[in-house]
Amino acid sequence: MGKILNKEKRAEEVVKFIKDCQKDLNERTQDISDENKPTVYVGGVRHKGGILSTCPKYPPFMAVNTKNVADELDGNNPVVINKEKLLMWNPDVIFIDEAILGEIKNDYAKNKEFYNSLKAFKNGEVCGILPYNFYTTNIGTALADAYYIGKVLYPERFADINPEEKADGIYTFLVGKPVYKEMAEEFGGFKKIEFE
Repeated sequence: MGKILNKEKRAEEVVKFIKDCQKDLNERTQDISDENKPTVYVGGVRHKGGILSTCPKYPPFMAVNTKNVADELDGNNPVVINKEKLLMWNPDVIFIDEAILGEIKNDYAKNKEFYNSLKAFKNGEVCGILPYNFYTTNIGTALADAYYIGKVLYPERFADINPEEKADGIYTFLVGKPVYKEMAEEFGGFKKIEFE
């Protein structure tokens, strides 16, 4: 793209920026032992399936070396699992793609017993992340999500990171302005999600 648009220098800067973020995320988390990693799950990655739509090898999770319970599944494409599978996995922390948070909240109202059987819901460890896949992949949002996920799971490793400010730094570099606030107004932003 850089060559076609005659923006090769900018293209190189963008590639370097993305690689530097990936390196930083990996270096913060690569030496954490599996015993010290909470189990995690992402729900709502597709409109069909609600909380039961997830993704093995989920890129923001991989960026911070998490223990994604769905990684036992084949492939790296979004899938819809059954309730029994999620109950069996019973992850410590659940992240929800906020693109369909409203649908998941509606489902929660009808199926409270199922949701409240999950320890993440019982313990208030359900967090919202910004959607980054919608027709195309928004790498900036995926990186911002990864920093927030890292902050939630390993706060001591991300003590110097304010996820909202980091997101704005990423957006400013990639798109020219800080748009986290607009994203948060549209979807909900980085926060624990209340279901009652």
